[in-house]
Amino acid sequence: MRAVSSRDLVDLLHVIEWDVRKLSRQTLFVAMRTTWFILQVIVLGTSISLLVRSFPGLNYYDFYLLGVFTALVYSVSIARGYEIADEFDEGIVEYHLALPVKRSTLALGRVLGGSVASFLFTLPMYAFIMFMIRPDNVFYVLVSLVAIYLFSAGVVGLVITVVLSVKSTDATDILMGVIDALLVRLSTVFYPAPVIAKVLPYYYASLANPISSVSDFLRVLFLPEYVVYASLPPQGQVAYIVGLAVGFSYLAIYVISHKLEAGGWR
Repeated sequence: MRAVSSRDLVDLLHVIEWDVRKLSRQTLFVAMRTTWFILQVIVLGTSISLLVRSFPGLNYYDFYLLGVFTALVYSVSIARGYEIADEFDEGIVEYHLALPVKRSTLALGRVLGGSVASFLFTLPMYAFIMFMIRPDNVFYVLVSLVAIYLFSAGVVGLVITVVLSVKSTDATDILMGVIDALLVRLSTVFYPAPVIAKVLPYYYASLANPISSVSDFLRVLFLPEYVVYASLPPQGQVAYIVGLAVGFSYLAIYVISHKLEAGGWR
């Protein structure tokens, strides 16, 4: 197996920096998104928690907070698809392909850079969620951050795979919109598994949904009583999160390394 050279590492860091530096130019947008998120979970979350009948030993408001945050991480990571499509239209991706950088390094850098940028984008919202829930175990906070990053990496890998395979702005908009609508709604983001189990197709779709696994895993960490309502056992949730990150990251790297050619967008 060929060793990784220092040049490869430098190139990898530069590719990652490309995505992270774009985030630094979105400070105002991040602040606005954070403000809207806080208002949403305070106003809408409180209203919904008053309307929803509580489950024995389960605080629905905290359940909602962790679910809506997971949906936020997903939507922010999905937004990478639209940015990459714009880069294709502007010729930026073709420029990257022409650089003296290994395809594998470029591919890995785009996956890591996109997931790091998405992760950093959501950190202010995560801090607010932790302030509201007030966890008493710092280790669980660290574990949750790792899970959130892996989830983001998996979604970014999915997005890159779809965008660079479809190679069409319009088709990307339609396909990502459908995926976004289905995954968020067919999950346990807003309703515990026992509730949606009353509709079996809905229930089985939620079991296969990565958003359900991540949101339920966060709930098991910070709401131990939720373990009896979770759609999968914690071990299954962890396996799903890791599998999502590894699987779609590999697919994204494969598409960029072996299938993508400069000038192939149109």
